[in-house]
Amino acid sequence: MNEREIRILTKRLLPLPISIRFSDGEAFRLDDRCRVVLRGGADPERIAARFRSFWGITPNIAFDTSAGKLPDGEAYRVRIAANGIFIDSGTQVGAENALKTLRQLAEARPGVEKLAGYILEPCEIDDAPALSFRGVHLCIFPETPLWDIEKKLRLAARFKFNYAVVEFWGTFPFTSHPDFGWSEHRLDRAELKRLLKVAADEGITLIPQCNVLGHASGCRIISGKHCVLDHHPEYEPLFEPDGWCWCLTNPATRRILADMVTELHDFFGAPPFFHLGFDEADGIASCRECRKHPVRELVIDHLRFFRELLASRHARPIIWHDMLVDKGDARWRGYTAHSLPENGLSELYRELPRDVIIADWQYGFPCGEGETEPSWPTVRFFAEEKFDVLVSPWLNVPGTKSLGKLAAQEKLFGMLATTWHISHHRNLLATIAATAVAAWNPEASANGSAMLARQIRGVCRDMGIAEYEQYGFCSQQVDPGSHPHELK
Repeated sequence: MNEREIRILTKRLLPLPISIRFSDGEAFRLDDRCRVVLRGGADPERIAARFRSFWGITPNIAFDTSAGKLPDGEAYRVRIAANGIFIDSGTQVGAENALKTLRQLAEARPGVEKLAGYILEPCEIDDAPALSFRGVHLCIFPETPLWDIEKKLRLAARFKFNYAVVEFWGTFPFTSHPDFGWSEHRLDRAELKRLLKVAADEGITLIPQCNVLGHASGCRIISGKHCVLDHHPEYEPLFEPDGWCWCLTNPATRRILADMVTELHDFFGAPPFFHLGFDEADGIASCRECRKHPVRELVIDHLRFFRELLASRHARPIIWHDMLVDKGDARWRGYTAHSLPENGLSELYRELPRDVIIADWQYGFPCGEGETEPSWPTVRFFAEEKFDVLVSPWLNVPGTKSLGKLAAQEKLFGMLATTWHISHHRNLLATIAATAVAAWNPEASANGSAMLARQIRGVCRDMGIAEYEQYGFCSQQVDPGSHPHELK
């Protein structure tokens, strides 16, 4: 097989496997009763179900019981030859990762008018992820349809993500405190449960987020909206005067937040992690009672309470890093740091239990004079202080790639891509696709939008989508303001 053919085939794969070697020979036909040989810990019924789902066929599955070291965890080996597909993996997850790679590699059988099956080129693949936690953070705004979230979850699963943090912006249908959210934009609980099942079937663990410090409005600050106080001003005592932060001295605040955290954790099936937010808490401790207390004491007591609540439920808290490092500190120049020095939060890390996971969000590619890579000092700081660290990029592809390399080299806890309100069109390449590569094989490059579009089409087929607006990267091709549909 020549270099051009190899280049064409490898461009289909995202993330690119650590090692893939193509060879000449007849293509393997994915037909009913085609031979698949498993060695290791895979469940043949679940593997057969994946073949039916991916390619509409039922293979003839056999086991190889020969001795030899198997890839462990999520790693796998695959050999495709004329006499079968051979998959080695010590776990079910590893075997399913192998099939996800083959799903991207397969192409429709050529020379016919309509689909008559798929083929795979002969090859050998040896693959394993660089990071064990590969996550994406997804926001559900009142404007966000659930089918859009499902598309992103299914797409992330195709690219071998294994976690997704879900942040509700006033949209979760709390039964414990139904006033805490938009009454007209409460999501349907049955539909959310279906989304949880989809994620689990796709191999993604969903992690809920509840902001217990800042972002208490449940709305983007640019909107001036508040998902509680706009409808229920009687709850003003629970918030600081500007409404952006929770009041930490009001005992009712903690009671209500504890109910909400508990309800979310239960609803999501008691996952091993829970995101508490903790970022951008401007105006913290500004009410008459809070401002009498040292901010550090209020915050550490608040965080410890929720850490202990989650520990009792066998879950670890995740928090954003930015309120633990001071603005103006020369060590963090050019990097994200939001705590005010007078609040004394820069020493808070000394008192934090080390089971708190730090999600360090950095959204650019800050590079000092003479440096070829950013130094990412906040990431290194928290790792040196023995915290598990999730690097959290957004949109900037060079920054995402650099953070992935750092996380792999320093054996950090993992990567959590952020998407916020910009997660459509080519931004999917700069978020989900770039992070998939950086978290699995950071030495590789992300492939182009044509291959991403191919995977989106597959996701839409899996979902049974039939509406024009639900296909593709975004709902509309042309801004209606630039292309009016009615003659005036």
